[in-house]
Amino acid sequence: MSKHIKTISKQEFCEIQKRVWNPVKLEGKAIPYFLKGIPEKLLHSVYASGGPFPGVDQSKINIGSAHLIGGIDVYRYSTDDPVQYNKDWYPVIAFSDSDNMFLVQGPICDSEHWINEIPKRLANAEILAVPPLILEIK
Repeated sequence: MSKHIKTISKQEFCEIQKRVWNPVKLEGKAIPYFLKGIPEKLLHSVYASGGPFPGVDQSKINIGSAHLIGGIDVYRYSTDDPVQYNKDWYPVIAFSDSDNMFLVQGPICDSEHWINEIPKRLANAEILAVPPLILEIK
């Protein structure tokens, strides 16, 4: 398991959490900042799901006092493998010490890392392209 830890702001993840574990496809400005380094020619798609409460399986989290509250799947074109895509999974983790950030661990190669098609469970995912404007009330 990778021990690379990144952060994602709660604002970046809030629209995903509102869908309560229903997957969404992230496009444009909805793609989290920590993924901006992936070259466009390699990036096929980004999907995410999560909720306002911890997920069931926390066995892959390697961080104490943390709860799995979502995940992000990144599909890249595979240039060196005999498959169409490589998928990396990034668990999103609520950490008790942060009010405005979540932790993201990964990339993690799971059983779907080498695949030839995007899973059918994602076919009708809602597309989030731009996060909503958050208005500050004074």
